[in-house]
Amino acid sequence: MFPINVYTGGVVENGQMGSTYSKPPAFTYPAQDSMTFDELRQLIFRQTGINEEKNNLSISARWNAGTAGPYWFVLMPITDQNIWRMVVDNTISGYTKWNMVELFVDSIPKGASLETTPTKTAVPCVQDVQPGPSQCSNQFTPVRSKRVKKNARREVKKTKRFDFVGANVATDSDKDNSGEEEDEEWQGEGEESDEDEDDLPLDFELPKYSARRSRDPPAPFFKDVPDMQSATADCQFSDGKGRPPEPVDSSLYVGRLFSSLDHLKWVVLDYHIRENRMVVTDRASTKIYVLKCEQWPNCRWRLSAVPTGDGVSFRIRFIRGPHSCSNQEVRKDHRNLSSNFIAQMIRNMVREKLDTSPKDIQEIVKKRYPFTLSYNKAWLAKQKAIAHLFGEWRESYTLLAPLFNAIQASNPGTKVNWWSDSTADPKVRLLRGVSWAFGPAIEGFSHCRPVIGIDSGILSGKYGGKLLFVVAYDAEGQLLPLAFSIVETENDESWYWFMCWLRREVVGPRPLCVISDRQDYILRLFDQPDSGWCTCTGEAFHRYCSRYLCESFQAVFKKEELVDLVKWALKQNQRCKFQLGMTHILQANREAYNWLMKVGTKPLEESAYHVWTQCEDGGRRYGIMTTNGPECLNTIFKGICELPITAMVELTFHKSANYFAERKEAASKIQAGNQFWSNKITAILELRKDKASKHEITGYHFGTSVHEVKTKIEMVNSRQKGGVKHVVRLDQRSCDCQKPQLTGVPCSHMLAICAFGSFDIGQFVDEAYSVGRLLATWALQLHTFGSSEDWPEYTGIVYEPNGNNKKRGRRKRGKGSLGPVNRCSMCGQIGHNKKRCQRKIDYEGTSTSHTDVTEEGLVDIGLIQEG
Repeated sequence: MFPINVYTGGVVENGQMGSTYSKPPAFTYPAQDSMTFDELRQLIFRQTGINEEKNNLSISARWNAGTAGPYWFVLMPITDQNIWRMVVDNTISGYTKWNMVELFVDSIPKGASLETTPTKTAVPCVQDVQPGPSQCSNQFTPVRSKRVKKNARREVKKTKRFDFVGANVATDSDKDNSGEEEDEEWQGEGEESDEDEDDLPLDFELPKYSARRSRDPPAPFFKDVPDMQSATADCQFSDGKGRPPEPVDSSLYVGRLFSSLDHLKWVVLDYHIRENRMVVTDRASTKIYVLKCEQWPNCRWRLSAVPTGDGVSFRIRFIRGPHSCSNQEVRKDHRNLSSNFIAQMIRNMVREKLDTSPKDIQEIVKKRYPFTLSYNKAWLAKQKAIAHLFGEWRESYTLLAPLFNAIQASNPGTKVNWWSDSTADPKVRLLRGVSWAFGPAIEGFSHCRPVIGIDSGILSGKYGGKLLFVVAYDAEGQLLPLAFSIVETENDESWYWFMCWLRREVVGPRPLCVISDRQDYILRLFDQPDSGWCTCTGEAFHRYCSRYLCESFQAVFKKEELVDLVKWALKQNQRCKFQLGMTHILQANREAYNWLMKVGTKPLEESAYHVWTQCEDGGRRYGIMTTNGPECLNTIFKGICELPITAMVELTFHKSANYFAERKEAASKIQAGNQFWSNKITAILELRKDKASKHEITGYHFGTSVHEVKTKIEMVNSRQKGGVKHVVRLDQRSCDCQKPQLTGVPCSHMLAICAFGSFDIGQFVDEAYSVGRLLATWALQLHTFGSSEDWPEYTGIVYEPNGNNKKRGRRKRGKGSLGPVNRCSMCGQIGHNKKRCQRKIDYEGTSTSHTDVTEEGLVDIGLIQEG
């Protein structure tokens, strides 16, 4: 929520801090962040009493440009949803350093000329062309004017590329008519020197990453917290949906004001792509920006814009039109529909939905424009949008060590481990992997059950690799993001390096159960005695994910009936039921039975049921059968796997910080309800109490802890169920059904004995499920590390990416098994290209004089620098 002050009925004055209003605000309104431009207009009509049927609104925002100090306000006309959202977003994020939106409003009778600002001090328009919201159809009488000086013209021509994206234009604020002399040249006809000038393609650059964090949050951090709260040990969920780009106002008319040169270019390109016409940059300098039709001089369309006094916004000074070129040509692609243009279009969508695919981008462009975008251009556009939002990939590595240094300074106990190779420079190392675990997560894990899940995700950005996850589970069964790691590749060496650090620095020496899939890298890890995860010494207990096991089984035998039998058998608590399931599998398919018997076995072992069944587990996995926990994190972090490495680390921090705050609040509410056990365990106990009330005590032996319970006989689906006797041993906290031993929660049989003998139920529940443990898990919170300007000074090693790990584009392979066939264009032989041709090498070796002359010519035209 943010406040809006609306001023009307007065005039704009120039004060010490720029534009001010002569009257106090007409009204103040607390607006929601999602307010649209149409809702704003309706609000103004309603609050000011302006007749909507007879009047239009001219709305300008007081924008803090900061060119004359910390606060310097200029007027920014708000004409569409895009400009309004820019004002709101920058106000909310604190970019303008002004915590409210101030609007200067004037009413204009319908049919009258719509000015861009509401007062006499508005930005003046060129008088030789009548302004209006026409679609590039302004007509005017050409006026002869004096030519600019030859030297000035040559000086402007030196700038071949022009980039004003998000930058402050270096102009003098007291020269509102900057560029007037150059602009007068285009007022006349018959410019003789136009045919000699080179046309500059309209290909504006996205801003370069400046080795520092963005001031704005690049994405709505942890928007999926509710999803993660609802996820438990056996749940899955997906990320939120992104919104498509909003329509843009493509009207071009003299006097229209744009928030930046980038905005101007986007509107002009959008209009011409829709109309199937092309434009190029004709002139670009700090004083003027000119566009012309690609068919010049056959088509005389031109547009000229100049910067205003605030040094940021641009205003259209004149338009020559309309287009006289034909737009009937059928094109599969459009020259102005570049990857840079598309990157600007999808930036908001990528910000909200990081896992937007190139196919999604193709569909968006297809709905918006009558052209088919190639997959490669869509992929490249997304990479540029990501680079604009989060920074460049390579430069991101230089910030990685300072970022971790700042996180460790603000969050004591945070552990970071580096894996790198040396280079020629002792202060620079090639990064092979980095692991990190936040201090509050390490402390919280000491209060959780001794179970962790591990998994990996694929990095799909510029540099490939894997993102490794480790999660634990609190008393509610909610996920605790424990540790992360980024490695070049997933193999024995990387998993060994990561898991050894995890044991040494994060989880400590206590025995742990690790749940994972059946990857060979992980399986071999537990066989190494010096890894800290040896199963034969009791340091660790390795268990398989039941879902992965069933998927592997189905891939081999492909019968749903057999898969259902396996699912039923592996989740049973009682050994007799498990053996019954295995007997059915044996009768149905002996090969399937033999396959299950060999799963997880070591030499001289006949079977290894304990690694994949619940009844033989021994209570090590606490009833957690799958790796859905790591899969949940993998799903949440799926989008960030395409980001630069520093952005990935930042997002894991912000997601974890918000999640820790939410979980602590939820745990405090449970404690306020005077509960001793978590909500999940309390609900389970209540259900089992109801079931226990129907049991019959057949053997209660006073003075001993061994008792007998008989379940009630019931008819279920025309079958008799129940009537089974179970022996309960209170001193061992055990029952024949094995639920207390496997999960740490009393079964209904044990609760029946407790009710009969007035025993305290709490002594038979594992302490890891208590509310005290739950609060202790989330007690510590993550503290923000601030902006890069506030980070502690870092003078240590700088890490660089391994160039060999850079992801390459898809290589097109030939129809043969030998792959692509290279044919030299010089000699025509197969097996090499022109660069490696021996004929070319021999020719260059005997033609040194020709090479020297060529290089001298390149030096003359400035393509090779001397020295």
